[in-house]
Formats: sequence, structure tokens, C-alpha cells
Amino acid sequence: MQETNTKGNLNLFRVMLAVADTGSTIEAGKQLNLSQSAVSHALKRLREMLGDPLFVKNGRHLVMTAHARNILPRVRGALESLSSSALQSTPFDPAHSGMTFQCGLRDALEYMLMPLLMRRARQNQWQVRFHVHRVAGEDIESSILAGTLDMAIGLNYPTGEQIASRELLREQHSVMLGPNHPAFASARLSLQDYLDSAHVLVTLSEHERGMIDQGLRHLGGRQRQVALHCEHYHAAAQVVAETDLLLTMPRSYARSLAKLHGNRLLPLPFNCESISVRAYWRKSLTEEPYMIWLMTELHSLLDELQGGAREI
Repeated sequence: MQETNTKGNLNLFRVMLAVADTGSTIEAGKQLNLSQSAVSHALKRLREMLGDPLFVKNGRHLVMTAHARNILPRVRGALESLSSSALQSTPFDPAHSGMTFQCGLRDALEYMLMPLLMRRARQNQWQVRFHVHRVAGEDIESSILAGTLDMAIGLNYPTGEQIASRELLREQHSVMLGPNHPAFASARLSLQDYLDSAHVLVTLSEHERGMIDQGLRHLGGRQRQVALHCEHYHAAAQVVAETDLLLTMPRSYARSLAKLHGNRLLPLPFNCESISVRAYWRKSLTEEPYMIWLMTELHSLLDELQGGAREI
């Protein structure tokens, strides 16, 4: 009987943690696979047990009381410790796990990684599934903490103490041009050619565009002439194939798209910071067997993708 009560109390605290992270009984229920009424009932029991409201309404969100804020770090730490102790004793076996990994990827990484990953999954008869979400870099942390993402891969963004990250590779930029550009036949692109040309730009944020713009600013404040903004590199590569526009993009993905569309790749004609591509996940899950497995697979896929020449 005591064991049952202890397990029930632990579940109440899991509900508290989910409501604290999401600010909503509805979202907490989705995260825990519970109905809203079940979440509300659990909160009622926990309030009675602790003698504190724990959460109060602020507009459409629930905010923590002072008591809830005070005990939250201890609740989180205790639950994470218990979860870690329970799961670490069992090796992760993707061939027998029905887990669905929620992954945040840009279209470039989705295009490069997912065919390799799913080929490996089918060959090894994995039962795990993958759900890929397109996510902006500035939304990675909030998505992971809300439980909508297990892991994300993106550029180098600042994160809080609850998020862990690891650099997976460093990418150089390349310039893609099609048969209609004057430099296509000569395979030579000078800085002046680059500045005189019109460009197609693919970006989700100012942060990404800033790498190229900063490199140009060091050359006397020069700027690109952007004729088109796109959300997807695939569409931009097709535009390049049919016009005289230039596209500056990460080299690994550019190699695949250039072959697909009959375009040519040339080096960027000025010095520019390389792109740091990082994986992000909840720090408390670092030692979980499934997270260790996932990170190992990611590194292996990148080695395969780049022929073992990954630059760290």
C-alpha cells in the first residue's frame, strides 16, 4: 500500500512539473498523455497535500506561486534522478522500442540525413519512428523544454542551463550558379563578380544571414543585391538553374543540389566564418540510453555523409 501511495505521489509531482513547463493543463495533458480533467484532478490532490494553490491564472496561462517556485528545482531534480536511475539500467534497443523521436531539423539537414537514417532503420529493422519538425533556431530551447522536441540540430544559438549542446560539424559556404551566369563556363568568380550579381537568399533568421553580411562588411561595408528571398534551398537551387542569380549556402547540401539541378559550385570569393552545426537536447537526459544511442547514430551518419572527413 505504501508503495502504491509513493508511486501516486510521484505522478502528482510529474503533473506539477509538466504544468510548470507548459503553463497550461491542456498542454501538460498532451505532454503526459492525460486528459485535462485528469491533470486538474492531480493538481487538486497535490494542492491539498501541500497546502498551497501552486498555480494561479494569469490571462490564459497558469503561473507558479512563490511556494511552487521554491520547491520546483527539488521536484525536478528528484524526478530526473529517479528517471535516470530506472532507465540507465536498461540498454536501448531500437529493434524492440516503439519510441517516436521528435526531431527539429532545417530542410537542408532533413534532406541530407533522413534518407540515410531511414535506410539504416529499414536495413536493421528498427521499430523506432522519427517525426521531423521545421524549427527556427531561436525556438529550439522553448520547444525542447515544452517537450515537443527531443532533439534539434541547428546553428550556434545561446541556450539556458537546462539545455545541452554539442558541435556536430563545421560547414564552409559555397556559391552555386547556373548555366545562365557569366562565371559558369569559366568556373571563376571574383569578389566583384559576386557583388555585381543578383542573389537568392534562403534563411530563417537574421543570425544565418549575418555570417555572409559580416564577412562583406569587413571588405568596406559592401552588400549583396538580394532579388529573391526563399524558405527552401531546393526551390532556390531551381531558381539558380533557370536564371543568373547566385546562391550562397552550406557546402555539403550544395553538392547534392548542384548535381540535381545541373548547377556549378565555386568557393566563396572572400573570407567568411564557417557554420557551426550543433545538436541540442535537454541536459538532464544526456546519460539516458536512448539519447546516447541517438547521438551516436547522428555522428555515424555525418561521418558517412562526409566520407569520414567531418571537421570538428
